[in-house]
Amino acid sequence: MQSYLIPAANAVAEIDVKQSRFICSIAPASSSVEHQQHIQACQRQWPNASHYCHAAICAAPNASSSYVMSDDGEPSGTAGRPMLTVLLNSGLGEVSVVVTRYFGGTKLGTGGLQRAYTQATLVALEATDKIEKKVRKSAYLHYDYADQNVVSHWLAQYDAIIEQQDFGATISQQVALPEAQFSDLAAALKNATQGRVTLAKTSGD
Repeated sequence: MQSYLIPAANAVAEIDVKQSRFICSIAPASSSVEHQQHIQACQRQWPNASHYCHAAICAAPNASSSYVMSDDGEPSGTAGRPMLTVLLNSGLGEVSVVVTRYFGGTKLGTGGLQRAYTQATLVALEATDKIEKKVRKSAYLHYDYADQNVVSHWLAQYDAIIEQQDFGATISQQVALPEAQFSDLAAALKNATQGRVTLAKTSGD
């Protein structure tokens, strides 16, 4: 996976089903901590609700270990699972969704609840702006100060982000760049410096 879509910002949508309010909030979340913060923010914004059901994909869409869901007291499988299914079908990554329910007095049944949580999530997703996130891999290089301008130029050309750098006797850098660009950047640096600068993948990549 070279890239995937993530929420550009928070979004909120609401539906009413038999006097029950279903308020769906969507937020970017690249970790379980950010997902928990989103849940807490919803609890503060809409206090004393019946349920705060939630689901999240806290990494790339295909990273199943990052999936989270909770029915928060609703019958098992009627809230968190349908919400997560909507997220999985959307192709989004790094996304947190919380549906706050205010009970309206009429029970909806398991099928009704599944439809309501699904619909609330779908409506909110439609209102969510998305941006593309490129999947990046880390690499490292070190070089003499005389090559700094040339290296900086080519890092910019290939959309490489400097993650860490150390200025000692030579310059050492760890950079992150789209994996598909690695070979081209490595060749460009080698050619531009007559072989003095070599780009290497970090261990594990």
